[in-house]
Amino acid sequence: MPTEEHLIHGADFTFRSLPNGKDSLILEVAGRPRLHCGRVRCAEFSELGALSRKFRLHGSIDNLTASFETLSVIPFGCEYEVERDLEAVDGFATATVDIRAVNHGKVGNLALEDLEFDGPWNKLEFLVWGEEQFRTVEPAADEQEFHHSPETLVMIRLTADDGVRVEFATGSDLWRHRSGFRTPGASGEFVLSGSRDKIVFRRQILTYEAEAEIEKRPWRFQTVFAWSVPGREADSEAGVRSINLASASIAESGRRIGCGGKVLPELCLASAPARKFFRTQVRQASSPLRFEHANFGLCMSAAHLERPNKKELEHLDLEDWIAFYVWGNRQLLKNGHWLTMHCDCGQFADSVSAANLARRPRPLPDSE
Repeated sequence: MPTEEHLIHGADFTFRSLPNGKDSLILEVAGRPRLHCGRVRCAEFSELGALSRKFRLHGSIDNLTASFETLSVIPFGCEYEVERDLEAVDGFATATVDIRAVNHGKVGNLALEDLEFDGPWNKLEFLVWGEEQFRTVEPAADEQEFHHSPETLVMIRLTADDGVRVEFATGSDLWRHRSGFRTPGASGEFVLSGSRDKIVFRRQILTYEAEAEIEKRPWRFQTVFAWSVPGREADSEAGVRSINLASASIAESGRRIGCGGKVLPELCLASAPARKFFRTQVRQASSPLRFEHANFGLCMSAAHLERPNKKELEHLDLEDWIAFYVWGNRQLLKNGHWLTMHCDCGQFADSVSAANLARRPRPLPDSE
């Protein structure tokens, strides 16, 4: 009998992966569905009619993480492959979707999964690329449109009546989400709408003009999800060694680059010098670690993404902080230690992601 779904459980969440149907992923927090991820669309064909080719669940020996791995084929047109990988840790999930046209075809018009957030929500915050501050809205009972633009959203933050918080952010490939500005003859469209009961984010990455030449290439997009529930007890700080990143000796090439090439004081964890510094601190540690001034954020340096010829490629390094949070805790747990990362300023200091990075990860029960 075919598997109907795979589950990843945590202390306060369940992630569901489904091989077919309207939803590809469902996130439940505190016993209720909070997020539904839909299906991608290639040209005029929806993944909703795709055939499942791979559907796997992977755990880890230390129970720190668990992951889904899926592959579906849209059997229309030239045929399209949609491959997903999602890794979950306590309070976070990082998701990657790869989209490929086969049989010498081209992807063409491309829409990522619609994201539906189940409320009731009493607060909505979202950050538009290019803006300094989050926009804040109290959703009403009637449906309304909050954002409709060729410009994407960097992060969406939602707070429910019961105190649960859910967050979406682009991955380290923010520049790919803005491909409509870089692709000749194409444009993107992003719509955020809804009401107290449901907020929906629609992401049309590319729509080509009739005479435009479509590039033959695969596409990859990365996404971050975070969540929290109220009332969690504070972690013990006994025996913890603090490392202040604001005064760390890291090469200038490891610092964040703002628009116009300005070097900022914060480090970018997508860069090689910053990664080397973190690895060294973890490998030399003989106690739990607390990284202060761990302020993730937006950066323009293409060199950090190993594409120096591009000069500028916008990215959010949150995904890199989560990856090092997982890697560092995995290394330190072997000796009974852990690490936390504390964001104290910047656009994202009040985010769920910042709060979760500042906590010790709890182990995941066995998934199914």
